[in-house]
Amino acid sequence: MLAAEAAAQTTPAAPAPTPTEAPFAITYIEVERGKADAARRLLMRYRDGIKGAVEFAVFEQNGRPGHFAIVEQWPGAKAREDNAASAAGQEFRANLGPLLVAPLDERPHAALSTGPKTTTAAGLYVVTHVDFVPTKREEGTAETRKLAEASRGTPGNVRFDALVQASRPNHLTLVEAWGNASNQETHSAAPATRSFRTAIGPMSGSLYDERLYTLLK
Repeated sequence: MLAAEAAAQTTPAAPAPTPTEAPFAITYIEVERGKADAARRLLMRYRDGIKGAVEFAVFEQNGRPGHFAIVEQWPGAKAREDNAASAAGQEFRANLGPLLVAPLDERPHAALSTGPKTTTAAGLYVVTHVDFVPTKREEGTAETRKLAEASRGTPGNVRFDALVQASRPNHLTLVEAWGNASNQETHSAAPATRSFRTAIGPMSGSLYDERLYTLLK
């Protein structure tokens, strides 16, 4: 039994996604509470000027003014990098800098399991960071994929995507959209979700970090 456990721990992990496979990014932003209005205006102005993105959505965390998240998808990683390096991207970062209480936390991602884009309106958005210990990465990733595929299209669900962080493939992100808070609460108590949370408990490297957001319009 000890030999089997040792072999499992030395099994090579699958390689991380290459840059060309990581067209998504999740960026977490924290600004001073008193400067939240200024940050909102800056984020929306930057968003409205974006060209060429498949998606560029800005969210504010419910109950925490000044805590924002950007969910991006581009045709490829180079397009995302070119946007960040553009004059508009550099100006955005320069103007955002004085408002921040922590460094900009940008995390490139690759798709694990994503659904079709939809224009259906959503009343609640959820971004969840899931962290697995390295030796359980493959099992945890399989469980995350299974949850995404079981959840997509359930009552009230508008979006349920699972992404994997490019530089740390044992770190995954769930991006969800729901018609309303009641839909999301029902899903949290559904058998598939309970099974997922039970399965990943022993594999987790940190707390299950689920954050509720409102889309900035």
